[in-house]
Amino acid sequence: MSNLATLIVNAAKSHPEALFGTVESSQALADAAAQAASLALHMRALGLGRGSRWALVGRSGDDYMLTWLAAQLAGVELALINPDYPDDLIGAMLEDLQPVAIAWLDRPAIALHDRPVQQLDLRAWWDTHRAQADALPTLDALEGLACDGSDIASFIHTSGTTGRPKFCALSHEYLLRLGRFFADTLVLGSGDRVFAPLPMFHINPLGYGLIGGLTARASVLGTRQFSASKFWPTVKAHGITALVLHAAPSIILATSTTHADAQGHGVRVAFGVEATLCGLFDIPVGVGGYGSTESAGLCHAWHFRAKDPQMAREGISNYAGRARHDVAWTVGQDGEILTRDKVGHAIFSGYMREGKVVSPLDPDGWFHTGDKGRIDDYGNLVFIERMNEAIRVKGEYVPIEFVETALTRCSSLGAFALWRKDSATTGHEVVIYTESTTVNTDEVRTATEPLPRFMRPQRVIRVASLPRTGVGKVQRGQLDTLIELESIAL
Repeated sequence: MSNLATLIVNAAKSHPEALFGTVESSQALADAAAQAASLALHMRALGLGRGSRWALVGRSGDDYMLTWLAAQLAGVELALINPDYPDDLIGAMLEDLQPVAIAWLDRPAIALHDRPVQQLDLRAWWDTHRAQADALPTLDALEGLACDGSDIASFIHTSGTTGRPKFCALSHEYLLRLGRFFADTLVLGSGDRVFAPLPMFHINPLGYGLIGGLTARASVLGTRQFSASKFWPTVKAHGITALVLHAAPSIILATSTTHADAQGHGVRVAFGVEATLCGLFDIPVGVGGYGSTESAGLCHAWHFRAKDPQMAREGISNYAGRARHDVAWTVGQDGEILTRDKVGHAIFSGYMREGKVVSPLDPDGWFHTGDKGRIDDYGNLVFIERMNEAIRVKGEYVPIEFVETALTRCSSLGAFALWRKDSATTGHEVVIYTESTTVNTDEVRTATEPLPRFMRPQRVIRVASLPRTGVGKVQRGQLDTLIELESIAL
Protein backbone atom coordinates (compact mmCIF):
# COMPACT_ATOMS: atom_id res chain seq x y z
CA MET A 1 0.00 0.00 0.00
CA SER A 2 1.57 3.27 -1.10
CA ASN A 3 -1.14 5.87 -0.70
CA LEU A 4 -4.05 6.92 1.47
CA ALA A 5 -6.67 6.30 -1.21
CA THR A 6 -5.75 2.61 -1.16
CA LEU A 7 -6.00 2.59 2.63
CA ILE A 8 -9.49 4.13 2.47
CA VAL A 9 -10.73 1.75 -0.24
CA ASN A 10 -9.37 -1.35 1.51
CA ALA A 11 -10.85 -0.31 4.85
CA ALA A 12 -14.25 0.44 3.31
CA LYS A 13 -14.35 -2.90 1.52
CA SER A 14 -12.99 -5.09 4.32
CA HIS A 15 -15.03 -3.48 7.13
CA PRO A 16 -17.87 -1.56 5.49
CA GLU A 17 -19.86 -1.57 8.73
CA ALA A 18 -17.24 0.36 10.72
CA LEU A 19 -18.51 3.75 11.88
CA PHE A 20 -17.08 6.95 10.43
CA GLY A 21 -17.88 10.57 11.20
CA THR A 22 -18.82 12.46 14.33
CA VAL A 23 -20.58 11.14 17.40
CA GLU A 24 -23.42 13.49 16.52
CA SER A 25 -24.18 11.77 13.21
CA SER A 26 -21.82 8.99 12.14
CA GLN A 27 -22.52 6.48 9.38
CA ALA A 28 -21.13 3.26 7.97
CA LEU A 29 -17.66 3.62 6.46
CA ALA A 30 -18.93 2.18 3.15
CA ASP A 31 -21.48 4.98 2.86
CA ALA A 32 -18.93 7.59 3.92
CA ALA A 33 -16.47 6.38 1.27
CA ALA A 34 -19.17 6.49 -1.39
CA GLN A 35 -20.10 10.05 -0.50
CA ALA A 36 -16.44 11.06 -0.49
CA ALA A 37 -16.06 9.46 -3.92
CA SER A 38 -18.84 11.68 -5.27
CA LEU A 39 -16.95 14.79 -4.19
CA ALA A 40 -13.71 13.36 -5.59
CA LEU A 41 -15.41 12.98 -8.99
CA HIS A 42 -16.72 16.53 -8.69
CA MET A 43 -13.16 17.73 -8.03
CA ARG A 44 -12.00 16.04 -11.20
CA ALA A 45 -14.86 17.62 -13.17
CA LEU A 46 -13.62 21.03 -11.98
CA GLY A 47 -10.14 20.19 -13.23
CA LEU A 48 -8.85 19.79 -9.68
CA GLY A 49 -7.57 16.26 -9.70
CA ARG A 50 -4.36 14.54 -8.75
CA GLY A 51 -1.59 16.89 -7.65
CA SER A 52 -3.72 20.03 -7.42
CA ARG A 53 -3.49 21.96 -4.18
CA TRP A 54 -6.59 22.84 -2.17
CA ALA A 55 -7.10 24.68 1.08
CA LEU A 56 -9.92 23.61 3.40
CA VAL A 57 -11.07 26.27 5.84
CA GLY A 58 -13.88 24.88 7.93
CA ARG A 59 -15.14 23.56 11.20
CA SER A 60 -14.84 19.91 12.25
CA GLY A 61 -17.81 17.73 11.49
CA ASP A 62 -18.95 14.85 9.31
CA ASP A 63 -18.64 16.80 6.08
CA TYR A 64 -15.18 18.03 7.07
CA MET A 65 -14.02 14.44 7.57
CA LEU A 66 -15.69 13.36 4.32
CA THR A 67 -13.95 16.17 2.45
CA TRP A 68 -10.58 14.95 3.66
CA LEU A 69 -11.44 11.43 2.47
CA ALA A 70 -12.53 12.85 -0.89
CA ALA A 71 -9.27 14.75 -1.33
CA GLN A 72 -7.26 11.57 -0.82
CA LEU A 73 -9.47 9.62 -3.24
CA ALA A 74 -8.96 12.39 -5.79
CA GLY A 75 -5.20 12.65 -5.20
CA VAL A 76 -5.56 16.29 -4.15
CA GLU A 77 -3.04 17.97 -1.83
CA LEU A 78 -5.30 19.29 0.93
CA ALA A 79 -4.21 21.98 3.39
CA LEU A 80 -6.20 22.16 6.62
CA ILE A 81 -6.57 25.64 8.12
CA ASN A 82 -7.91 26.72 11.50
CA PRO A 83 -11.20 28.52 10.69
CA ASP A 84 -10.97 30.64 13.86
CA TYR A 85 -7.94 32.52 12.58
CA PRO A 86 -8.69 36.13 11.52
CA ASP A 87 -9.23 36.80 7.84
CA ASP A 88 -5.96 38.67 7.34
CA LEU A 89 -3.93 35.90 8.97
CA ILE A 90 -5.62 33.27 6.79
CA GLY A 91 -4.96 35.46 3.77
CA ALA A 92 -1.27 35.70 4.62
CA MET A 93 -1.06 31.91 5.11
CA LEU A 94 -2.73 31.35 1.74
CA GLU A 95 -0.05 33.48 0.13
CA ASP A 96 2.50 30.92 1.33
CA LEU A 97 0.34 28.01 0.22
CA GLN A 98 -0.75 29.36 -3.19
CA PRO A 99 -3.63 26.89 -3.66
CA VAL A 100 -5.58 26.56 -6.91
CA ALA A 101 -8.84 26.13 -4.98
CA ILE A 102 -10.22 27.01 -1.56
CA ALA A 103 -13.07 25.08 0.03
CA TRP A 104 -15.09 26.84 2.73
CA LEU A 105 -17.18 24.85 5.18
CA ASP A 106 -19.36 26.53 7.81
CA ARG A 107 -17.24 29.66 7.62
CA PRO A 108 -17.68 32.79 5.48
CA ALA A 109 -15.27 33.12 2.59
CA ILE A 110 -12.87 36.06 2.58
CA ALA A 111 -11.52 38.37 -0.08
CA LEU A 112 -8.23 36.97 -1.32
CA HIS A 113 -5.21 37.98 -3.36
CA ASP A 114 -5.40 38.54 -7.11
CA ARG A 115 -4.01 35.12 -7.99
CA PRO A 116 -6.62 33.01 -9.86
CA VAL A 117 -8.23 30.59 -7.45
CA GLN A 118 -11.45 28.59 -7.48
CA GLN A 119 -13.65 28.87 -4.42
CA LEU A 120 -16.18 26.26 -3.39
CA ASP A 121 -18.92 26.55 -0.78
CA LEU A 122 -18.79 23.00 0.60
CA ARG A 123 -21.81 23.43 2.82
CA ALA A 124 -24.00 24.12 -0.20
CA TRP A 125 -22.37 21.26 -2.09
CA TRP A 126 -22.79 18.65 0.64
CA ASP A 127 -26.37 19.73 1.27
CA THR A 128 -27.32 19.02 -2.36
CA HIS A 129 -25.00 16.15 -3.36
CA ARG A 130 -25.18 12.89 -1.46
CA ALA A 131 -24.09 9.57 -2.97
CA GLN A 132 -25.54 6.19 -1.99
CA ALA A 133 -23.65 3.09 -0.90
CA ASP A 134 -24.07 1.48 -4.32
CA ALA A 135 -21.59 4.06 -5.68
CA LEU A 136 -18.79 2.30 -3.81
CA PRO A 137 -17.43 0.40 -6.87
CA THR A 138 -16.46 3.77 -8.43
CA LEU A 139 -13.67 3.93 -5.85
CA ASP A 140 -11.60 1.56 -7.96
CA ALA A 141 -11.15 4.14 -10.72
CA LEU A 142 -10.34 7.24 -8.70
CA GLU A 143 -7.14 9.18 -9.35
CA GLY A 144 -5.87 9.02 -5.78
CA LEU A 145 -5.16 5.31 -6.16
CA ALA A 146 -2.30 6.20 -8.51
CA CYS A 147 -0.52 8.53 -6.07
CA ASP A 148 3.05 7.72 -5.16
CA GLY A 149 4.04 7.41 -1.51
CA SER A 150 6.23 10.49 -1.85
CA ASP A 151 3.40 12.66 -3.17
CA ILE A 152 2.05 15.29 -0.79
CA ALA A 153 -1.28 14.28 0.75
CA SER A 154 -1.95 17.07 3.25
CA PHE A 155 -0.56 20.25 4.72
CA ILE A 156 -1.01 20.93 8.44
CA HIS A 157 -0.02 24.30 9.80
CA THR A 158 2.13 24.52 12.87
CA SER A 159 4.87 26.75 14.20
CA GLY A 160 7.64 26.70 16.73
CA THR A 161 8.46 30.36 16.11
CA THR A 162 6.84 33.69 16.86
CA GLY A 163 5.94 34.28 13.21
CA ARG A 164 2.79 33.23 11.42
CA PRO A 165 1.91 29.52 11.28
CA LYS A 166 3.86 27.46 8.75
CA PHE A 167 2.45 24.71 6.56
CA CYS A 168 4.12 21.32 6.97
CA ALA A 169 4.00 19.17 3.84
CA LEU A 170 3.01 15.60 4.70
CA SER A 171 3.38 12.79 2.17
CA HIS A 172 1.18 9.75 1.78
CA GLU A 173 3.94 7.55 3.17
CA TYR A 174 4.46 9.87 6.16
CA LEU A 175 0.79 9.54 7.12
CA LEU A 176 0.64 5.82 6.43
CA ARG A 177 3.69 5.20 8.60
CA LEU A 178 2.28 7.39 11.37
CA GLY A 179 -1.06 5.57 11.25
CA ARG A 180 0.67 2.18 11.47
CA PHE A 181 2.87 3.25 14.38
CA PHE A 182 -0.10 4.63 16.28
CA ALA A 183 -2.35 1.64 15.58
CA ASP A 184 0.40 -0.75 16.67
CA THR A 185 1.24 1.28 19.78
CA LEU A 186 -2.37 1.30 20.98
CA VAL A 187 -2.98 -2.23 19.64
CA LEU A 188 -6.04 -1.04 17.76
CA GLY A 189 -8.23 -3.56 15.96
CA SER A 190 -11.46 -3.73 13.98
CA GLY A 191 -13.49 -4.05 17.18
CA ASP A 192 -12.28 -0.69 18.53
CA ARG A 193 -14.10 2.60 18.42
CA VAL A 194 -11.58 5.44 18.33
CA PHE A 195 -12.74 8.84 19.60
CA ALA A 196 -10.67 11.92 18.62
CA PRO A 197 -12.68 14.89 19.94
CA LEU A 198 -10.35 17.58 18.60
CA PRO A 199 -10.27 19.85 15.51
CA MET A 200 -9.09 17.82 12.52
CA PHE A 201 -6.55 20.44 11.42
CA HIS A 202 -4.26 19.11 14.19
CA ILE A 203 -1.99 16.10 13.64
CA ASN A 204 -3.39 14.23 16.67
CA PRO A 205 -6.98 13.68 15.52
CA LEU A 206 -6.08 13.35 11.84
CA GLY A 207 -2.86 11.34 11.92
CA TYR A 208 -3.48 9.35 15.11
CA GLY A 209 -7.26 9.07 15.26
CA LEU A 210 -8.51 9.03 11.70
CA ILE A 211 -5.60 7.39 9.88
CA GLY A 212 -4.62 5.18 12.83
CA GLY A 213 -8.22 4.01 13.07
CA LEU A 214 -8.52 3.29 9.34
CA THR A 215 -5.23 1.40 9.48
CA ALA A 216 -6.67 -0.87 12.18
CA ARG A 217 -10.06 -1.10 10.40
CA ALA A 218 -11.59 0.41 13.53
CA SER A 219 -14.51 2.82 13.80
CA VAL A 220 -13.35 6.45 13.75
CA LEU A 221 -15.40 9.11 15.53
CA GLY A 222 -14.79 12.81 16.01
CA THR A 223 -17.00 15.59 17.28
CA ARG A 224 -18.05 19.05 16.16
CA GLN A 225 -16.75 20.63 19.36
CA PHE A 226 -15.01 19.35 22.47
CA SER A 227 -17.23 19.50 25.55
CA ALA A 228 -16.08 18.37 28.99
CA SER A 229 -19.63 18.13 30.32
CA LYS A 230 -20.72 15.88 27.45
CA PHE A 231 -17.48 13.91 27.19
CA TRP A 232 -18.12 10.93 29.47
CA PRO A 233 -21.81 10.52 28.52
CA THR A 234 -20.71 10.52 24.87
CA VAL A 235 -17.93 7.98 25.50
CA LYS A 236 -20.36 5.63 27.23
CA ALA A 237 -23.23 6.09 24.77
CA HIS A 238 -21.04 5.28 21.75
CA GLY A 239 -19.03 2.42 23.23
CA ILE A 240 -15.69 4.21 22.84
CA THR A 241 -12.68 1.97 23.52
CA ALA A 242 -9.74 4.24 22.58
CA LEU A 243 -9.20 7.98 23.12
CA VAL A 244 -6.97 10.43 21.24
CA LEU A 245 -6.37 13.54 23.35
CA HIS A 246 -3.59 15.97 24.13
CA ALA A 247 -2.54 17.98 27.18
CA ALA A 248 -5.20 20.71 27.14
CA PRO A 249 -8.37 18.54 27.03
CA SER A 250 -6.79 16.11 29.48
CA ILE A 251 -6.32 18.96 31.95
CA ILE A 252 -9.88 20.14 31.40
CA LEU A 253 -11.27 16.65 32.01
CA ALA A 254 -9.18 16.19 35.14
CA THR A 255 -10.31 19.50 36.63
CA SER A 256 -13.95 19.63 35.56
CA THR A 257 -15.18 16.00 35.57
CA THR A 258 -15.13 13.30 38.24
CA HIS A 259 -14.67 9.58 38.72
CA ALA A 260 -18.44 9.28 39.07
CA ASP A 261 -18.94 11.01 35.71
CA ALA A 262 -16.70 8.45 34.00
CA GLN A 263 -17.92 5.36 35.82
CA GLY A 264 -19.14 2.67 33.47
CA HIS A 265 -17.08 3.66 30.41
CA GLY A 266 -15.45 1.04 28.19
CA VAL A 267 -12.19 2.84 27.37
CA ARG A 268 -9.23 0.46 27.45
CA VAL A 269 -6.49 2.81 26.22
CA ALA A 270 -6.01 6.57 25.96
CA PHE A 271 -3.36 8.65 24.22
CA GLY A 272 -2.24 12.06 25.50
CA VAL A 273 -3.03 11.58 29.18
CA GLU A 274 -1.03 11.46 32.41
CA ALA A 275 -0.88 8.51 34.78
CA THR A 276 -2.90 10.43 37.36
CA LEU A 277 -5.73 10.85 34.88
CA CYS A 278 -5.73 7.12 34.18
CA GLY A 279 -6.14 6.53 37.90
CA LEU A 280 -8.82 9.16 38.28
CA PHE A 281 -10.99 7.72 35.51
CA ASP A 282 -10.08 4.02 35.67
CA ILE A 283 -8.41 3.89 32.26
CA PRO A 284 -6.32 0.69 32.19
CA VAL A 285 -3.52 1.87 29.86
CA GLY A 286 -2.27 5.33 28.96
CA VAL A 287 0.07 6.25 26.15
CA GLY A 288 2.28 9.32 26.09
CA GLY A 289 4.78 10.33 23.51
CA TYR A 290 7.00 12.84 21.83
CA GLY A 291 6.88 14.14 18.31
CA SER A 292 5.70 17.03 16.18
CA THR A 293 4.10 17.54 12.80
CA GLU A 294 7.63 17.84 11.43
CA SER A 295 9.12 14.91 13.39
CA ALA A 296 7.04 12.08 11.96
CA GLY A 297 3.94 13.20 13.87
CA LEU A 298 4.85 10.83 16.68
CA CYS A 299 8.40 9.49 16.87
CA HIS A 300 8.42 8.14 20.44
CA ALA A 301 5.75 6.49 22.57
CA TRP A 302 5.51 5.26 26.14
CA HIS A 303 2.94 3.00 27.83
CA PHE A 304 2.03 3.46 31.48
CA ARG A 305 -0.60 2.55 34.02
CA ALA A 306 -2.23 4.50 36.82
CA LYS A 307 0.24 3.61 39.57
CA ASP A 308 3.42 3.61 37.48
CA PRO A 309 6.09 6.00 38.81
CA GLN A 310 6.85 9.05 36.70
CA MET A 311 9.98 8.62 34.62
CA ALA A 312 11.06 12.24 35.03
CA ARG A 313 9.91 15.39 36.74
CA GLU A 314 10.47 17.96 34.01
CA GLY A 315 8.53 18.72 30.87
CA ILE A 316 4.95 18.31 29.69
CA SER A 317 5.88 15.06 27.93
CA ASN A 318 8.00 13.30 30.50
CA TYR A 319 7.88 9.92 28.86
CA ALA A 320 9.20 9.18 25.40
CA GLY A 321 10.58 5.68 25.48
CA ARG A 322 9.86 3.50 22.46
CA ALA A 323 11.34 5.06 19.34
CA ARG A 324 10.01 4.36 15.87
CA HIS A 325 12.24 2.11 13.80
CA ASP A 326 12.06 4.50 10.83
CA VAL A 327 13.12 7.66 12.69
CA ALA A 328 16.57 8.34 14.16
CA TRP A 329 17.06 10.80 17.00
CA THR A 330 19.79 12.35 19.06
CA VAL A 331 20.36 15.17 21.55
CA GLY A 332 22.89 17.78 20.49
CA GLN A 333 25.57 19.35 22.66
CA ASP A 334 23.26 22.30 23.34
CA GLY A 335 20.52 19.93 24.49
CA GLU A 336 18.38 20.30 21.38
CA ILE A 337 16.52 17.21 20.15
CA LEU A 338 17.29 16.31 16.53
CA THR A 339 15.40 13.79 14.39
CA ARG A 340 16.26 12.21 11.05
CA ASP A 341 14.46 10.08 8.50
CA LYS A 342 15.91 6.56 8.27
CA VAL A 343 13.83 5.22 5.37
CA GLY A 344 12.52 8.16 3.34
CA HIS A 345 9.27 10.09 3.91
CA ALA A 346 8.92 9.11 7.56
CA ILE A 347 9.23 12.75 8.64
CA PHE A 348 7.67 15.76 6.92
CA SER A 349 8.75 16.84 3.46
CA GLY A 350 9.39 20.48 4.37
CA TYR A 351 7.68 23.83 4.88
CA MET A 352 5.56 25.43 2.20
CA ARG A 353 6.94 28.85 1.35
CA GLU A 354 5.69 30.96 -1.55
CA GLY A 355 4.14 27.94 -3.20
CA LYS A 356 7.17 25.65 -2.89
CA VAL A 357 8.14 22.96 -0.39
CA VAL A 358 11.42 23.95 1.25
CA SER A 359 13.40 21.45 3.32
CA PRO A 360 14.79 22.76 6.64
CA LEU A 361 17.13 19.80 7.21
CA ASP A 362 20.80 20.42 7.95
CA PRO A 363 23.52 19.01 5.62
CA ASP A 364 23.50 15.71 7.52
CA GLY A 365 19.74 15.30 7.16
CA TRP A 366 18.81 16.21 10.75
CA PHE A 367 15.72 18.22 11.61
CA HIS A 368 16.39 20.63 14.47
CA THR A 369 13.21 20.44 16.54
CA GLY A 370 13.72 23.48 18.74
CA ASP A 371 12.97 21.25 21.73
CA LYS A 372 15.25 20.73 24.69
CA GLY A 373 15.74 17.17 25.89
CA ARG A 374 18.05 14.70 27.59
CA ILE A 375 18.69 10.97 27.63
CA ASP A 376 17.74 9.20 30.85
CA ASP A 377 19.61 6.37 32.59
CA TYR A 378 17.79 3.78 30.46
CA GLY A 379 18.58 5.37 27.12
CA ASN A 380 15.13 6.90 26.71
CA LEU A 381 14.48 10.38 25.39
CA VAL A 382 13.06 12.86 27.90
CA PHE A 383 11.48 16.00 26.49
CA ILE A 384 12.03 19.00 28.77
CA GLU A 385 10.68 22.12 27.08
CA ARG A 386 10.59 24.24 23.96
CA MET A 387 13.86 26.06 23.43
CA ASN A 388 12.35 29.02 21.62
CA GLU A 389 9.52 31.41 22.21
CA ALA A 390 6.01 30.00 21.91
CA ILE A 391 2.61 30.56 23.47
CA ARG A 392 -0.07 27.88 23.44
CA VAL A 393 -3.51 28.30 24.97
CA LYS A 394 -5.57 25.11 25.23
CA GLY A 395 -3.31 23.56 22.62
CA GLU A 396 -3.75 26.45 20.17
CA TYR A 397 -0.68 28.30 18.93
CA VAL A 398 -0.79 32.07 19.52
CA PRO A 399 1.21 33.94 16.81
CA ILE A 400 3.06 36.59 18.79
CA GLU A 401 3.95 38.86 15.89
CA PHE A 402 0.37 38.87 14.63
CA VAL A 403 -1.15 39.75 18.01
CA GLU A 404 1.49 42.41 18.65
CA THR A 405 0.59 44.00 15.32
CA ALA A 406 -3.03 44.29 16.47
CA LEU A 407 -1.82 45.94 19.69
CA THR A 408 0.34 48.56 17.97
CA ARG A 409 -2.75 50.78 17.60
CA CYS A 410 -2.86 51.08 21.41
CA SER A 411 -0.89 54.27 22.03
CA SER A 412 -1.36 53.96 25.79
CA LEU A 413 0.73 50.76 25.86
CA GLY A 414 3.91 52.52 24.83
CA ALA A 415 6.79 50.03 24.57
CA PHE A 416 5.40 46.54 25.13
CA ALA A 417 5.92 42.81 24.47
CA LEU A 418 3.47 39.92 24.32
CA TRP A 419 4.37 36.92 26.47
CA ARG A 420 2.87 34.19 28.63
CA LYS A 421 2.25 32.97 32.13
CA ASP A 422 1.82 29.32 33.02
CA SER A 423 -1.79 28.29 33.64
CA ALA A 424 -3.05 25.11 35.29
CA THR A 425 -6.17 25.08 33.11
CA THR A 426 -5.11 26.44 29.70
CA GLY A 427 -1.38 25.71 29.51
CA HIS A 428 -0.48 29.36 29.00
CA GLU A 429 -2.12 32.69 29.74
CA VAL A 430 -1.41 35.50 27.25
CA VAL A 431 -0.09 38.65 28.94
CA ILE A 432 1.32 42.02 27.89
CA TYR A 433 4.48 43.40 29.47
CA THR A 434 4.84 47.17 29.26
CA GLU A 435 6.79 50.10 30.68
CA SER A 436 3.77 52.41 30.37
CA THR A 437 2.16 53.96 33.45
CA THR A 438 -0.97 55.08 31.57
CA VAL A 439 -2.45 51.87 30.11
CA ASN A 440 -6.00 52.32 28.78
CA THR A 441 -7.60 48.88 29.22
CA ASP A 442 -10.63 49.82 27.11
CA GLU A 443 -8.28 50.64 24.24
CA VAL A 444 -6.54 47.27 24.57
CA ARG A 445 -9.83 45.35 24.73
CA THR A 446 -11.11 47.14 21.64
CA ALA A 447 -7.93 46.35 19.70
CA THR A 448 -8.05 42.64 20.55
CA GLU A 449 -11.80 42.06 20.35
CA PRO A 450 -11.60 40.90 16.67
CA LEU A 451 -9.06 38.20 17.61
CA PRO A 452 -10.06 34.66 18.53
CA ARG A 453 -10.60 34.34 22.27
CA PHE A 454 -7.49 32.20 22.80
CA MET A 455 -5.30 34.93 21.29
CA ARG A 456 -6.57 37.75 23.51
CA PRO A 457 -4.31 38.92 26.36
CA GLN A 458 -5.70 38.41 29.84
CA ARG A 459 -3.48 40.83 31.78
CA VAL A 460 -1.16 43.79 31.40
CA ILE A 461 1.96 43.59 33.57
CA ARG A 462 3.84 46.82 34.19
CA VAL A 463 7.62 46.63 34.65
CA ALA A 464 10.36 49.21 35.00
CA SER A 465 12.13 48.32 31.77
CA LEU A 466 11.83 45.69 29.04
CA PRO A 467 15.00 43.61 28.57
CA ARG A 468 16.41 44.12 25.09
CA THR A 469 19.33 42.94 22.99
CA GLY A 470 21.89 45.24 21.47
CA VAL A 471 19.70 45.63 18.37
CA GLY A 472 16.61 46.44 20.40
CA LYS A 473 14.84 43.07 20.30
CA VAL A 474 12.93 42.18 23.47
CA GLN A 475 14.43 39.17 25.28
CA ARG A 476 11.19 37.40 26.14
CA GLY A 477 12.95 34.69 28.11
CA GLN A 478 13.92 37.27 30.72
CA LEU A 479 10.45 38.77 31.19
CA ASP A 480 9.46 36.23 33.85
CA THR A 481 12.42 37.32 36.00
CA LEU A 482 11.35 40.98 36.19
CA ILE A 483 9.76 42.60 39.21
CA GLU A 484 6.07 43.22 38.49
CA LEU A 485 5.15 46.76 39.49
CA GLU A 486 1.48 46.28 38.66
CA SER A 487 -0.84 43.63 37.20
CA ILE A 488 -3.95 44.89 35.41
CA ALA A 489 -6.74 42.51 34.39
CA LEU A 490 -8.29 42.87 30.93
